Amino acid sequence: MNRMTGITVLCMALMGCSSVTSENGTQYLKTEMQSSVSGPTTVTVTADSLLKKANTRHLILYALRPLPGKVFSSDLERKFAAATMYIDLSSDKGSWVAEINGEINYYDHERYVNGRLVGDSIKVIPVAPQTVPLALNKPVSISMPQGIHYSVMLTDSQP
Repeated sequence: MNRMTGITVLCMALMGCSSVTSENGTQYLKTEMQSSVSGPTTVTVTADSLLKKANTRHLILYALRPLPGKVFSSDLERKFAAATMYIDLSSDKGSWVAEINGEINYYDHERYVNGRLVGDSIKVIPVAPQTVPLALNKPVSISMPQGIHYSVMLTDSQP
């Protein structure tokens, strides 16, 4: 009986830990990308892990698979798209700024070898560098080519 009580207390303690919204003021960068024919791809990372450093590039990869039943306005929308976004954050006295650029690669086929996307892209579209100020819990939309929606938000809630 004593053992069962100990296990119950441990489980309750672990459940309480998972509901904490923020530890020691940790902030997160939540990003979401979606094309007109794909579902949303959301990625959340700690903001500190993206702080700007010399000779370092922070990248986030997004897979934009065309969904069945969608209406395609071009042959390019029928292709698998993989976006690579480079994000560097800088913080000064509580205000955050994000420097964002990248590229969108379109592939004839989505194919992986050892968990890595392989193949030749049929078209590469660069994403122009942009610098955007970030405010807590206020999403910012980034202008992207090919009608792709990209938003960035600084939050204190864990994913």
